[in-house]
Amino acid sequence: MSEMTEQKVASLLQQGLELYGTGDVGKAFVLWGEVLELEPGNEEALDYMRDADRRVKPRGVSPQVGDPSIVEQARRLVHGENVEGAFELLTSSPLDGGLEAEAMVELLRATLFQRYRGDLGDSSWIPRIVDGEAAGLQTRNLPPAAGFLLSMIDGMTSLSDLLSVSGMDCFEVLRVIHRLHEAGILESDG
Repeated sequence: MSEMTEQKVASLLQQGLELYGTGDVGKAFVLWGEVLELEPGNEEALDYMRDADRRVKPRGVSPQVGDPSIVEQARRLVHGENVEGAFELLTSSPLDGGLEAEAMVELLRATLFQRYRGDLGDSSWIPRIVDGEAAGLQTRNLPPAAGFLLSMIDGMTSLSDLLSVSGMDCFEVLRVIHRLHEAGILESDG
């Protein structure tokens, strides 16, 4: 991510917090949604959205007229070609979006599954940790699933074996491996 994008993300996060602090939660959500468009999966934005949603809208309370629903926000992200951000938003939201949200999650999941398979290629691919990255892993804020999968990567275990022996959902394994590969932590054996 470029320095200008990092500054924009930081600014949007801060503006969202300020709006949230003044009670303008709807506008705060819009700004945090923009963060997800710039940086899909931004944990800080997702945490703010989850926390604000829990505090402001107890389960079962319908959104106010004019408030964009989580599903509508996800649709906007998809139209902006941010499928990952839409998936993150829908799966991290504590609100029940009903059948429409569930259907959208499944469609996004299928789309991302195909994307990850295409990007990672053949399941005989053997991931390995990029030289010099192993030492810096402790300083990264990796989710537990990433740490678990990294502990299984030995330069001999193929992607298909990781899918089989991890005990994790195949989609989640592909998602984590794809993210680690995109972040430059993993590379192919060849």
